[in-house]
Amino acid sequence: MNYPGSNVEIKLYSPLTLADGSKLEKVTMREPLVRDRIEYVKRPGSDAEKEIGMLADLCGMNVEDVYQLTAADYYQLEAAWNNFLLPPGERQKKTLDKP
Repeated sequence: MNYPGSNVEIKLYSPLTLADGSKLEKVTMREPLVRDRIEYVKRPGSDAEKEIGMLADLCGMNVEDVYQLTAADYYQLEAAWNNFLLPPGERQKKTLDKP
């Protein structure tokens, strides 16, 4: 599906080895939509599980891969999410390589 809005590229501090053996060194998070917020509310689980599911969706990842991220890399996803909540003119640049 093609989504409107902007994207941010996040370079992982610790590359992730995926189930197929490939290395994930960076992820691209798309700008959240109202629909993502609705899906968050409908998603089962704790608030943390809902957040992980939403961030996985925004990055085109599966939840199990997000569980394998280091805390520092997960923080980068959270920082990107929080950046998207700012008005476009106040956002940081499109590449986040440090929190």
